Amino acid sequence: MRIIVIAFLLTLGFQANATHIVGGEVYYDSLGNDQYLLTFEIYRDCSGSGFDNPLDYTVFNADGSIYAVYTIALPTPDTLPVIYDDPCVTAPTDICIERAIYVQTITLPTTVNGYYVTYQRCCWAGNILNIVTPGSWGITIKTTIPGTGLVGADNNCARFNEYPPIVLCSNNTLDFDHSATDIDGDSLVYSICTPKTVNIAVGAQPNPEAPEPYADIPWEVGFSGTVPLGPGSNVTIDPQTGMMAITPSLIGTYVMAVCVDEYRNGILINSKSRTFGYRVVVCEVEIPMTVDVVGSAILIEDCGSAGFIVIRDDTTESVDLQIFLSGTATSGTDYNQLPTVLTLPIGVATDTIAITPFLDGLLEGDETIIFSIVVENPCEQTYDTTTAYITVQDYVEMQMGHTDSINVCDESEATGQIACWVQNGVGPYFYSWNPNFGNDSVSVFPTNILNPNLNLMSVEVFDQCGKVIESAPIRVYNQCTLVAPNVITSNGDGINETFIVKNWEDYDRVSLMIFNRWGNLVYENDNYQNDWDGTDMKGTELTEGTYTYLVTPESVKYIYDDVERSKYTAHGFVYIIKD
Repeated sequence: MRIIVIAFLLTLGFQANATHIVGGEVYYDSLGNDQYLLTFEIYRDCSGSGFDNPLDYTVFNADGSIYAVYTIALPTPDTLPVIYDDPCVTAPTDICIERAIYVQTITLPTTVNGYYVTYQRCCWAGNILNIVTPGSWGITIKTTIPGTGLVGADNNCARFNEYPPIVLCSNNTLDFDHSATDIDGDSLVYSICTPKTVNIAVGAQPNPEAPEPYADIPWEVGFSGTVPLGPGSNVTIDPQTGMMAITPSLIGTYVMAVCVDEYRNGILINSKSRTFGYRVVVCEVEIPMTVDVVGSAILIEDCGSAGFIVIRDDTTESVDLQIFLSGTATSGTDYNQLPTVLTLPIGVATDTIAITPFLDGLLEGDETIIFSIVVENPCEQTYDTTTAYITVQDYVEMQMGHTDSINVCDESEATGQIACWVQNGVGPYFYSWNPNFGNDSVSVFPTNILNPNLNLMSVEVFDQCGKVIESAPIRVYNQCTLVAPNVITSNGDGINETFIVKNWEDYDRVSLMIFNRWGNLVYENDNYQNDWDGTDMKGTELTEGTYTYLVTPESVKYIYDDVERSKYTAHGFVYIIKD
């Protein structure tokens, strides 16, 4: 929750010789015998160049002619405490306001038309947003001492009772008593008014001051005497009581004034104002109870957990907090059943409510868990809902594709390679191959580990949720080219006596066909075991000479066509020697 704060403070942007004035007023008391005690209260921020020493002011006759110019030595300034009465305020740390109260007793002979007293000084801060070129303007404060033609006797000036709160919160109207006191019992009427100003062209510290009329500050577009803090802000004052309501909204630095008109017997005898500069800043408001998410704010069904954490500052009392659950996900169905009341005992500042989403196998899209508690809002004396959110996403089961089968030859290839590919689940994935070669989607293995013919391999894939999917057996065939001899000797010496086909064990079976020189089939075996010794199918020894052989492998890996038969079939000439 973010709050805008108004600070009775102006900083930055002042021109040379500026005093960083942030407000002021003048009032007087009648001491009798034509003597008046004049009081000038001048306010400046602490970063300025100092108060006037001395302060010069001018007393004018009613017709605008100068009666006299006076000077007052600088008293010892004091620093005002940062006072505010709004529980929502977190006061900025850079507020520093100094006040100088100049007091002087002067003698003004009784006249019919009276006098007026004026003090002028440059400058306003250059960063004020509601004045056109603010660095070119200063402050003008003035009060009237009416003559006997209006009041018939000496008059005492009305004076404001309270210094305004330095810090205010926006969108939370502050009611401030801006009333004044008049010991003569005159009627007072209040209004929000436009501050009077002085152009820097006449000098930063006019001496003497200029006579009336005094110019209004030049408002920027969107600002006025009735809307001094700009669009969206509200400033009102009860004309009879002086009760003021301020609801600022814009951020920046502004000036405005409150006027009080003094009436006696229905006649206006004096009008004075108090002018201020206001800075609107952003600050944080501490809510006494907060809710946040521990862990990820996005969960996947049956994949990890998170929690809602409740934190409070004040642990002096035990508190029972009502828990309100909403959102598209349902407690007890889409996630674990949560309690409806959370108790924080004395001394316990925090507690966490665990959230574990369930796997329901439905594709429902993102669902939300909204966790709320109701806490008292100290700013508005109402109740706020403090809320945190978790999104639950569907878990979509992993799907796998992989190599079906491959053929390698351990005599000609050093390695073989198989692969898998996975979608859905929650990556990145971990791959566990069997045999254990590699932990990536591709397994590269040495062929020297292979048995002849069929080898079965597989892979398990784990995702970040701990789910696993396993491949079907991946068939790896270690099948090298068949190699047949070109001669056998049938002489009984035990050497090279049979027709040995190399790599025949790499296949389910091999068949052997022997043809004589005229193309006649003389021997055939559909499941040859390397045992043909040069005889025909009846066991009769064949004559010495040249024969043609055809060795054909059979394997479940292959559905042979003519091309594959020619690729894997071994054929050629074999010579039978008798001696």
